[in-house]
Amino acid sequence: MSLLAEVLSSAEKVELKDVEANVPRLVAQVQNVKSDVLKYTNSAYVKFTQNVKQNTELLNKAKKAHSEIGDLLKTVESITKKDLSKAKLEIKELENELRGEEFALQVVLPLCKINEDLLLFNKMLRNKSLVKCMELVKSMELQIGSISDEECLDALIELSFLIKSKKQELINVLHNIFNDNIILSKNENNIKIKVRDGDDDVQEALLALYTEETIFPLDRVTSFLWNEVFIWLVDNTTKINKFEDDCYKVLEIEMVNEKADTYKNVFDRITSVFVFLHEHFDLPVSSDLTTLGYIGRDIRDNLSELLINNCLQKTVPSSDEGLAEYKIVIEDTEKLQKCLVECNIFTEDTMGIIEYANNIDTHFINKKCQEYMREAQAIMKKDLHDMVEVGVPYNPNNPFAVANNDFVQCSISKNVKEILSFMESILQKSLTSSEVCAGRLFCTVQNIIVTYGEFVLEHHKKLLQTIPQQIALFYNNCMYISHKLHKWETPYCLKLNPILKMEINFHAQCDQLETLAKQSFENYIETQIKQINEIMTNAGLSAESLTKLEPATEKCVRQSLRQQELLKTVWSKVLSYIVYNKTLGVIFDFLCQIIVKSVVKFEDIPSDVAEQLADIIKIVLTRGPKLFTDPNEISLYVKSWYRLNELNFILSSNLISINDRWADGKGPLALQFKCDELKQLIRALFQNTDRRAAILAKIQE
Repeated sequence: MSLLAEVLSSAEKVELKDVEANVPRLVAQVQNVKSDVLKYTNSAYVKFTQNVKQNTELLNKAKKAHSEIGDLLKTVESITKKDLSKAKLEIKELENELRGEEFALQVVLPLCKINEDLLLFNKMLRNKSLVKCMELVKSMELQIGSISDEECLDALIELSFLIKSKKQELINVLHNIFNDNIILSKNENNIKIKVRDGDDDVQEALLALYTEETIFPLDRVTSFLWNEVFIWLVDNTTKINKFEDDCYKVLEIEMVNEKADTYKNVFDRITSVFVFLHEHFDLPVSSDLTTLGYIGRDIRDNLSELLINNCLQKTVPSSDEGLAEYKIVIEDTEKLQKCLVECNIFTEDTMGIIEYANNIDTHFINKKCQEYMREAQAIMKKDLHDMVEVGVPYNPNNPFAVANNDFVQCSISKNVKEILSFMESILQKSLTSSEVCAGRLFCTVQNIIVTYGEFVLEHHKKLLQTIPQQIALFYNNCMYISHKLHKWETPYCLKLNPILKMEINFHAQCDQLETLAKQSFENYIETQIKQINEIMTNAGLSAESLTKLEPATEKCVRQSLRQQELLKTVWSKVLSYIVYNKTLGVIFDFLCQIIVKSVVKFEDIPSDVAEQLADIIKIVLTRGPKLFTDPNEISLYVKSWYRLNELNFILSSNLISINDRWADGKGPLALQFKCDELKQLIRALFQNTDRRAAILAKIQE
């Protein structure tokens, strides 16, 4: 072994002996310190005795023991790294023992530190070192949270309670300082904000409170400013007074009346409030935040929205002259924006009100379009029955004279021409507008069209449900508007396409309007058919055999015809030739079907009853054609017309005539009745004779 190796080995043995000698001493010392600290803590916070000097001595002993243990651990680790094989196990045991005692000191040191901080807290609070007091509270909360409660549970409970009580005591002091420095009050006609002049304690209190990252008293101020001051300023006409009262600076807001003031006056008063607060209450709460900055974080977005909705929106002009003068509003808004940024309420990025003011072109066209919608709805509210005739006359002798793109003559409400003229004027403006404005104007016309159907149906609901003329006019109105929209494709839509950089049309609006018109009109026709059905249920034609004809039968048929004649009186002057005749054809055909179906199902019809039925059917055959514009065209619109005529023939004829008209399934009867139906009628009308049997045998499919 070299001389150097012998020296190193000898040194390591000496260090190991030192460690072995010091460990038992330190173990005993740590246990004593730990015991003393626990006894002291228990005495101080469970039995409520105090000994400041003893706590300091115990803290020093604990720190010294902790330091010595650290030094020994370093020595042990150094020796371990050199890997002395003979002493390795012994060193490991010493290291474990030292680490165990070090862990014990981790209970002792925080307790001693808390005891020391509590004593310091009382001193700092007396000296009004409020920020230092809050830092001590934070430190104590961290220290007590790191202690295991296995060996000193009672003391920890009392100690935790004491720390909480000290914290609450501090917060109460801070709140009292704050509340003494800013006083807020409101009565029915008056609001006051009072700020103490030149008190440094409130700044210290704010800094201390903000260590919690929230300042409850300042939150209360924020809430008061928003709910009681700014909303009040916007909703009412007010005036502001500033004066001194003892050691306070005072801002007073008096209500003049409950009417909203001009935007400029509102801006001026909001500016006055923030300038007052900026001069007397903009105190730092952290290195990068002031009281007004704190308040601004909570209200800047809502304040922007309040000013836009309640002030700036009202300033948007609705005429070109007003638009030219709007630069004054922009200048006033810029001044308010600058003030709010300087007072730390707004940041440089808070651009809500200034962006709104600068975007006046969009707001102007939006307001105009809203006005257009209101004007359009006012036109829609006008009476429908004030009519005018439009379209190309229909010639039944030359139906092809009307081109596909022509609108067939009918009557529409005068207000439809008015609303069409109104929409066309909007489209004409869109042709000379910017892309944004042109698009908005075109969409407004589309919205008017979409609104028309539902709005008119709702506004004129009662009349449309009860007066036939009204529903016919509504149908014509919708169809005429749709026709005009198709006509506008070339003069407007094609010209707007390059301006809007997209293909536009009114196809969807036309389809929607036509569908609504047809559906509404068809629903009304269904109502008329249901009424006829209800009338005919009382006609006495529901039995299987008809031995006697009730007086109600003729009465019900006449009533049904009268109802249709009333429809003719109204609709013939309103609906177009084709629509009118088709509509009456559907309703009249329903009556014809009821009569035919009722008679065909009877199993027995006496001859006198058959004559009476024939007379009633003759009434229908006589009055029915008169319902139509051209009586000779009734067969074009009434499917059951020939069938009713043939039924009338059967009721008035003998077996031979019926057989001749059947003509082996090739005659007129065969076109209107099936074999089974005709046989049923013959059996019901004629007695069972050989002749009847022979005729029945001839009637085959």
